[in-house]
Amino acid sequence: MNIHGLDFPDHLLYAPDYNLWLHEEANGSLTLGLTAYGCAIYGQIFAFTPKRDGQHIDKDRSFGVVEFAKAACSARSPLAGVIQVSNEAVVRRPALINQDCYGAGWMVRIQPDDWASARADFLSGDDALAAFAERMRLDGYDPEDEGVQALGRD
Repeated sequence: MNIHGLDFPDHLLYAPDYNLWLHEEANGSLTLGLTAYGCAIYGQIFAFTPKRDGQHIDKDRSFGVVEFAKAACSARSPLAGVIQVSNEAVVRRPALINQDCYGAGWMVRIQPDDWASARADFLSGDDALAAFAERMRLDGYDPEDEGVQALGRD
């Protein structure tokens, strides 16, 4: 799946309002990471400081802080749960988020409080693409803007 040259892999779930992707792990935990669109609008990421492993976070609360060119923002969780593990490779080398946001650049793994109920809040396939297309429209996203770091651009 692709919008404006930005990839959104089919096998993932998405939380467009958070610019996050989620992957269901075999043990019931969820891996979370920043989408290609999130990387494009934030630009080069200089630091990721996660909350400590084992900490419980509520929905809409921060699981860490992301620092980029001229600002920093809280990475908010789209669901409640316990942070099982943070990606230490990303803490040491935050550029991994920009370089491989759907692979080595994952951010945290969370054990959700109630995945059976929360799962319906996340999108996949054409529903996810439509939601991101609308988000881009509302954000005034212009992939031709030289200030945008669009992943996959030659």
